[in-house]
Amino acid sequence: MANHIDVITHIMNLIVPPFMLLVLLLVYPLYLIYKFINFITRLLTSENVAGKVVLVTGAAAGIGEQISYEYARRRARLVLVDVRGDLLGRVVENVRSFGSSDVIAITADVSKEEDCKRFVDEAIKHFHRLDHLVNNAGLARVKLFEEIQNFSDFSYLL
Repeated sequence: MANHIDVITHIMNLIVPPFMLLVLLLVYPLYLIYKFINFITRLLTSENVAGKVVLVTGAAAGIGEQISYEYARRRARLVLVDVRGDLLGRVVENVRSFGSSDVIAITADVSKEEDCKRFVDEAIKHFHRLDHLVNNAGLARVKLFEEIQNFSDFSYLL
C-alpha cells in the first residue's frame, strides 16, 4: 500500500509543478493587463474634488472623520456636521492641516428636520453652493418590528 502512495506522489511531483508553471505563465500576464487597464480607467474617470463643497454628517469621529480627512487631502472645501460639536474643533484643525482651504463646522442633529434645513442653509450661505453630500451620521432607535404602528415613526431616518 505504501508503495502505491509513493508512486502517486512521484507522478504528482512530475505533473503538478510544470502544470502550475504553465498556468502561472498564462494567467499572470492577463492579470497584469487587467490591472493596467483598471489603473488607466480609474485615472481617467476619477472626479477631481479640489475646490468642490462637500457636506459630511457625522464628521466628529469614526468613518465621517476619516471621510473628511480624505476629502481634505483632495483639497475639497468642507462643511462638517455633527451633534457632538465639542469634537468638531479637533477635526477642523486636522482637516486644515491636511489641505482643505475652507472649512466650517456646524453642530446639528440630523434626526431633526429643522436642524437639517439650518445646516444646509448655512452651507449654501457660506459657499453659495453644495456639490457633494455624505450622509454618514448614524441614527438608531431600538424597536421591535411587531411594535411598529406607523412608518412615520421612522421619519427621523429620512
